[in-house]
Amino acid sequence: MDDREGSSDEPASQPQERRQPAPSEETASIPLLEGEEILIDERPAWSAWSYHLIVAGLVLLGSIAFEELLVGVIGAGLIAAYVWYQRSKVTYVVTDRRIVVVTGHSSKSTNETWMEDVRGLQTGASAVERLLGHGHITVSHAVLPTGFGRFKGLRLGGVPNYEEIAAVIRTRQSDRKDGRY
Repeated sequence: MDDREGSSDEPASQPQERRQPAPSEETASIPLLEGEEILIDERPAWSAWSYHLIVAGLVLLGSIAFEELLVGVIGAGLIAAYVWYQRSKVTYVVTDRRIVVVTGHSSKSTNETWMEDVRGLQTGASAVERLLGHGHITVSHAVLPTGFGRFKGLRLGGVPNYEEIAAVIRTRQSDRKDGRY
């Protein structure tokens, strides 16, 4: 029997450390508390507007078929500009203490909740969302049963890595409740 059995020279597996994201313009406008750390800085996925982008493609193809290329390019361009505008005005920020949704371009507004106040967390992705690689997260101050209509709370929609972000929220929530932070 080896004397080293049961002990290992390798460090115990620990959760992977996340690199703090570089602050975006929207994140820079959020006043952070002393010692608060940004864990997630994310925008909705482009695929959250997949139906709009498909329509833009169909408009372009239709214009080619009817030999009205200029009309198609303008129509598809307007739809694509709308999608860019909608996507660029929303940022999801998760810190070690809060979850913040920042919206707006020229004027900014935030909707936030404290980690320690979160009582319910719901994630999901429709079949189309799963195919496109995104989903949604809803956090609330109360736990509502599944099928109770629309789950009320702070909603992060079109999130590209929603399960990873939900895991970060769960971990931080657990740490806050256990008094580690």
